[in-house]
Amino acid sequence: MSKSAVLDRMKNVPRTNQERAAKIKELFAAAGCNGNSLSEEQVEGADAPNVVCRMGNEDSETIIVGAHYDRPSSAQRFVDDWSGASLLPAVYQSLRQRKRSHGFIFVAFADQGTDPAGARAFAHHLKEPQIKHTEAMVNVDALGFSPTKVWTAHSNKELVHDLIVMVYALKLPASQIDLAAMGNTDSDPFAALHIPQITIHSLTQQDVVSHSTTPFRPGNYYDTYRLLCGYLAYLDQTLKPRPHAE
Repeated sequence: MSKSAVLDRMKNVPRTNQERAAKIKELFAAAGCNGNSLSEEQVEGADAPNVVCRMGNEDSETIIVGAHYDRPSSAQRFVDDWSGASLLPAVYQSLRQRKRSHGFIFVAFADQGTDPAGARAFAHHLKEPQIKHTEAMVNVDALGFSPTKVWTAHSNKELVHDLIVMVYALKLPASQIDLAAMGNTDSDPFAALHIPQITIHSLTQQDVVSHSTTPFRPGNYYDTYRLLCGYLAYLDQTLKPRPHAE
């Protein structure tokens, strides 16, 4: 997608979680995810659902791409993560242009403040065969505040390595910043299931320490979009079934 089309969804950010869920569903539909491929999943205690878009054969090896869209509700969860979740349909639209070896599941999580309730609900409903055939979970957090960052210490080493490969291939900036001080993350429920996972974001060390954010930078946002598209396409070509997957 063009830079202007990607950045356009950062205008007029929906105020309520219900409006955000509806908008993300609308964006997925506009990107070509319709019918049984697009669904909602209720999350206990949440005021809005998970929005789920599936691409490809569910019986094939799968890559989950997720981001939460809830409004910031506490000092610990101070970032408005619309920037990450609203980008999922654009990434989906990029990947669907070619036949893929893996199935992809894009999930906009209905979290509750510092509680990754949406991610936990989705992971909880995965059946054993689905868990076995999930090769990776790519967690997308707040984007556009600086060049792309990766939470290396909390991520699978092979997935981090593959991201670095694409950073060099696409000649895009990226560095490492831990988010341990931010508390729980949407990748945690998947790590508990022994699914390899990686967290990609754009927060600086100062953001994490001061619980505030630098101004949104459109160029950084679009760079991360390009990197995510290339990274997921690369994973689709290179990821092999895990040893226990049958």
